[in-house]
Amino acid sequence: MIVTNAATGRFAVYNYDFATDTRGAAIFEHPEVDVTDAIFSPEGAVDGVTFEDDRPRVHWLNPAMAQLQAMIDRTFAGKTNTIINRSRDGNRVLIFSSAANDPGTYYVFDRAARRMEVFASPYDRLTGQDFAAVRAVSYRNRAGITIHAYLTLPPGSSGRNLPLILLPHGGPFLRDSWVFNPEVQFLASRGYAVLQPNFRGSTGYGRDFVQSGYGQYGGAMIDDMEDGMDWLAGEGIADRARVCIMGSSYGGYAAIWGAMRSPQRYRCAISFAGPTDLRAMLRYDSNSFIPRRYVREFRQRLQGEERVDLDAVAPARHPEMLRVPLLLAHGRRDPIVPPEQSQRLMSALQRLHTPVESVFFEKSGHGFTDAGEAADYYRRVEAFLATHNPSGTSSPPAAPSPVALPAAASRPGQ
Repeated sequence: MIVTNAATGRFAVYNYDFATDTRGAAIFEHPEVDVTDAIFSPEGAVDGVTFEDDRPRVHWLNPAMAQLQAMIDRTFAGKTNTIINRSRDGNRVLIFSSAANDPGTYYVFDRAARRMEVFASPYDRLTGQDFAAVRAVSYRNRAGITIHAYLTLPPGSSGRNLPLILLPHGGPFLRDSWVFNPEVQFLASRGYAVLQPNFRGSTGYGRDFVQSGYGQYGGAMIDDMEDGMDWLAGEGIADRARVCIMGSSYGGYAAIWGAMRSPQRYRCAISFAGPTDLRAMLRYDSNSFIPRRYVREFRQRLQGEERVDLDAVAPARHPEMLRVPLLLAHGRRDPIVPPEQSQRLMSALQRLHTPVESVFFEKSGHGFTDAGEAADYYRRVEAFLATHNPSGTSSPPAAPSPVALPAAASRPGQ
């Protein structure tokens, strides 16, 4: 068995003859998205494969497992139900059932006794809370390419003319998924629609889609985000005059640069751990994290074949372009995007007497591991949005702030 994208540009699972070093027929391939993993039986056979279109899914090749999955899906309808593990005899099964508006629960299913018991919940303090529904959407960008995204509307809203948070993911060569996201739910509970676009360069949609993001950190990737905003405004869902862009890691960079290059589009911007000098990041990653043999590939992702001028799209080198309020946050212990990246931009803005709200968290890195600092950050986010892009929600629901959220999980370019 081999997983490769050589045949179609999308990762799929194929038979493989090691004796002749040849790829055989496809075991499973999806016509639009990548296979993400293969599931093996205890004997080493391929039992199933996972993929992700609008949500994470599994396709079982083992008929008995397919039957078990169907039973679980009927029991927990509308959820993503993952068989995490099973006992050697196959009788006891560990299941995780969750949804984009459900933080999820682990269950142990005894097949012989036909008994399902709760085992654990990763967010036990959120059990019983009502959360906003998250739906998969898609739109055409200005190049005519379909962009997939996730849209969350505030609970109880009319769904019309809403204030919007544009929330690009980190990476940027990752993707957003239909999974429970405390940050999204926090923003929705405060009265905001939230759009998470899987812009060009996002993974899961095949090789060509990923490569279309090479060299486009400050260009086509952000075009795709803004096209999503325009689509929502055109549909009457979002108020074009009440938009804030917010993100972490690459999403933090996109928030800053997006607001700089198109200040007329945004009322404010929020960045956590966003790089502000891409050339300095290239040197930092090349010297610190990336084996020398992979430096060329990383450079290609960042600059593209045409060798984009990284200084031209570096916020720290163009502080005079900032015209909207900015909340700039960073963890002092960040090993991925050095805190000096945010410090450099903050210092440049202060020299120009440009108002900027900044906070550096002493215990945190490229995400929050300290609950107190996470709570402090989201209190600041809430107050910043209430000042610069008020939602009109006078008394937001008493939903808990996300205090264990890894605000960013990867360095830019990963």
